[in-house]
Amino acid sequence: MLEDRQFEKLDLNLLKVFEALWQHRNMTRVAEALHITPSAVSHAMRRFRDILGDPLFVKEKQSMLPTAACERLAPAILKALGDIRKALGEFADFNPLHSHQRFVIAMQESLELGVLPVLLSTLEKQAPNIEIVSTRLHRDTMLADLTNRNLHLVIDIGRAVAAPISHSLLRRDTYKVLMNKQNPLAQNLDKKKYVAARHITVSNRAKGASVEEIALQQLGVSRPSLWRCQNYRAAADVVANTEALLTLPGSVADAVSDDNLISTKLPYQIPALETHLYWHSQQEGEPGLMWLRDLMLHLFAESGLTR
Repeated sequence: MLEDRQFEKLDLNLLKVFEALWQHRNMTRVAEALHITPSAVSHAMRRFRDILGDPLFVKEKQSMLPTAACERLAPAILKALGDIRKALGEFADFNPLHSHQRFVIAMQESLELGVLPVLLSTLEKQAPNIEIVSTRLHRDTMLADLTNRNLHLVIDIGRAVAAPISHSLLRRDTYKVLMNKQNPLAQNLDKKKYVAARHITVSNRAKGASVEEIALQQLGVSRPSLWRCQNYRAAADVVANTEALLTLPGSVADAVSDDNLISTKLPYQIPALETHLYWHSQQEGEPGLMWLRDLMLHLFAESGLTR
């Protein structure tokens, strides 16, 4: 049992380093997440080990693996830190008009066009001093990043997640096909012509089927794509200057359309693309974050972007 004199040696920073190491299992990534040096991480863990009389983590190749004692201790420490964050959040008074809070939202680059213009134009009026940072989503570290507040919200396609991550439907998008107005297929696109056409695909990955290609494959439809890029705006510019087709969510089609482009219904019935908003349940007592979450859910439902 921890003696009173040992307990007095504890400080919140030791617990935060412990939490980060539990999540990342790597000293370098902990240092990056907490914006401290690797030596500071090592020093903090050495102090904590001395207080508890246990190694807590042992090095195994490139990872730091928890000891049995560490696994018994971790749930209580993580809960305690979550309770502290919640209490501090509930204590703070939030006024969107005067708040200078900073929120980091992770999403794939392809989703920004359908989200940021609507969100930021609203915040400019309702919360002009709030700082919004959109950053790339890394799904493998999503839980850790939400837990240690490197991220506040995540926007991603609908997928199965478990507690403590919570989520809600943000938007449901049907697919459209974008093409040059002068494209011969503009007035008579059918299934056969769609499959035979040249296509450009938008994806953050260098290879592998996109979401719409996977849905088409489930219908038995193979749609080769010779061109691939990372950004819908760039893809739309390609379409405007070629006879290629771009299959994309309806909200993004609306965002990139101009006088040179026309969008039409995809000639195949595939499931709508569901985009969800994700957050950490421990942050539900933080008024600023919950205000932003509720605003986004309301905004996309009321603006007609749930389609």
